[in-house]
Amino acid sequence: MKIDVHAHYVPEGCLHDVEVKGTDGRIQGLRIIQEGARQVAYTNNAHNIGFDPPQIYSIERRLKEMAVQWVDMQVLSVPPFLFFYGIDAAESLALCRKINDAFAQTVNDYPKRFVALANLPMQDPQMAARELERAVRELGLRGAEICSNVNGKNLDDKSFAPFYAKLHELDVPVFIHPSNILGGQRLSGYHLQNLIGNPTDTAVAAASLIFGGVLKEFPRLKFYLAHGGGSCPFIRGRWEHGWQVRPEARANIDRPPSEYFRLLCFDSLVHSVPALNYLVETVGAARVLMGSDYPFDMGDKNPINDIAALPHLSDDHKEMIFGGNAAELFKIGNNS
Repeated sequence: MKIDVHAHYVPEGCLHDVEVKGTDGRIQGLRIIQEGARQVAYTNNAHNIGFDPPQIYSIERRLKEMAVQWVDMQVLSVPPFLFFYGIDAAESLALCRKINDAFAQTVNDYPKRFVALANLPMQDPQMAARELERAVRELGLRGAEICSNVNGKNLDDKSFAPFYAKLHELDVPVFIHPSNILGGQRLSGYHLQNLIGNPTDTAVAAASLIFGGVLKEFPRLKFYLAHGGGSCPFIRGRWEHGWQVRPEARANIDRPPSEYFRLLCFDSLVHSVPALNYLVETVGAARVLMGSDYPFDMGDKNPINDIAALPHLSDDHKEMIFGGNAAELFKIGNNS
């Protein structure tokens, strides 16, 4: 079974609800309009978002493209411009509830093809915890997606403790996806906000969970990181050395960062067979899950190919990455 754990979706019934103004007056969310014979999608006052608009909302189009990719199932999550963290929390909750309800309906309509992750109002962690519980217990969603930071707060901020406690209780995974990246002004040209900013912010998120003591306090939390974990697998040794020689790195953890790093999971989206091979050799085949970033142009249209090309893996280990690990993480069984 081939399971894509990084696939973005906006339910068609929500398209008229997901364009909002943030507190800074900028448009947040998504707007799709007809311009002549074609549809154009706008987000954050821009329109070059890297996909054909029906790809983000049309289930019929999605199923056809999954067939071309040989993908059996997708784990649905919102695109990052639907993290409604920059608006009033109550308004954000209302939008998240509508999206989560629509996700649940899509899964109910296509139980063999999709599972879904909840969108949450993370600017209010207690509210997010309550919505997560509703989404999991009442709607049957399999976890949540959150941003690599919340309005600039790193993920070790003490305010997130109620959310992590609820995650621990529910025993469901969280997908960490970058957005609102650090150093944005210096990365404004050449698409560097994505090419460098996204993998860097993901590494900051992972480091915050490790060095901030989140994984020490909640060792059963199940995080998986977008884009192969960004840069963090490649600078893991630097983290280990820093913990040994710098007291600042030992402020919240009394064990080496490698002890917590091994608790994280990673999608396979690194755009390079040698890089993916390094990731698998570094974290182990059991910690890597197939991800495509559908439908974005920065995604992988053939996510199976790079995994199949890994030179040192057994067929059994490749099958784990194709879907076995995801089936275990999301509790996907014969009744899914």
